[in-house]
Amino acid sequence: MVQNDSSNSGDESSPPVIPENPAKGIDSGNFRLVGWGIDTTGRRLIDEICQIAAYTPTSQFAQYIMPFADLNPIFSRKHSMRVVNTVRYRRLKDLKTNQYVKTKSEISALTDFLQWLEEVKGDCDGVLLVYHEIRKASPGMLLESLRRYSLVERFSNVVKGFTNGFNIAQAKCANTTKSFSLKVMSKVLLNKEDEIFSNAVERARASYDIAVHLAQGERQELEAKASGDCTGQEPHIVGFMCPYTNSISAEEEEIAGFKVLLEIQNTYRPVFGALLRASKTERQKASHLRRLLAENNISYDKSKEAYEKNAKEGLGELIKTEIANAKDEELEELLEILDCFFDPEKKAVQPKIRPGYNNNNNRGPRRKSYNQNKNSTSESHSPNASSDNPESAETSPRTDAEVKVEPVEVQ
Repeated sequence: MVQNDSSNSGDESSPPVIPENPAKGIDSGNFRLVGWGIDTTGRRLIDEICQIAAYTPTSQFAQYIMPFADLNPIFSRKHSMRVVNTVRYRRLKDLKTNQYVKTKSEISALTDFLQWLEEVKGDCDGVLLVYHEIRKASPGMLLESLRRYSLVERFSNVVKGFTNGFNIAQAKCANTTKSFSLKVMSKVLLNKEDEIFSNAVERARASYDIAVHLAQGERQELEAKASGDCTGQEPHIVGFMCPYTNSISAEEEEIAGFKVLLEIQNTYRPVFGALLRASKTERQKASHLRRLLAENNISYDKSKEAYEKNAKEGLGELIKTEIANAKDEELEELLEILDCFFDPEKKAVQPKIRPGYNNNNNRGPRRKSYNQNKNSTSESHSPNASSDNPESAETSPRTDAEVKVEPVEVQ
């Protein structure tokens, strides 16, 4: 579970990522595999689902959802969708086809999805939802959406767990490739090179095909069957997936722990506020340092108490003894940031100004606009303008008495 991450399926250039919370596994049973994917407005728990899709060789499900908030610009480009606000309506537009898509409310779409899962389940003991993410966030977002409408119990009666295909690919393909993203796995295992996977429907099908392909590769006697020929109920395939599956209760435990982590992180908003509003590099560094404090259960009050007892030495002792998963440079940065914040005689650590950055407070004198310069030029060259008072020369009328007529000699 991550709070900020802009990747759903990963890039070819992404380094290998070790899962933060590996699957706990479930007991084997009479389950059925279902490929699953969602498009969202962001990657936080408070973000919304704007499309939900599922795939089996015999049945598919796809439904767009009208979110209350607009899509994050990064995810708008990723999913090729955006919300169009009109005077009376909000509509979801597909940027690839330039067409408006048919949407439903969140509760209607989730109810239809549960009904479809119940039909797919049939006589099985339950359904395993297979997805593929480098840093998983979709299971938590789906469970949070279901919790808003009290649908978790009904969902748990049908779905027995979530299976992350990334963990399977990382375990089985570590000797053949360095990247285990959906795009790379689809190219290596399925010979599909032109897939973009910006849509939840595409990711749901690819997640199912890759997981089934890896499961079939574990058999000693391979059968000449494509993943589409498998129903997803074969005992050897289901048994292969169970060790890589997280049950619903395990996912809820991770969500509860993640919420506690967020609460501790939010206590440090006054400390890291300026750094989190800076450039991308400094935001990532500040987020990592703040997460180190939260992961080791060091709240704002705890660090403040350590400073009040023994100033900087107390903070240094707390950080070095409590944080064991950090480098020496990171510990020094944390100590400097906290010490400068709590010490009233020191200035809090501020983000560095990038070279060439236009600071609004250091602006030079504004240049006149083109129209102003043009008007002033035309006035200064006006034939009726006077050097002393050009306005009077333009506005005051001239009488006949003021006009002196010179006599003309006729030869």
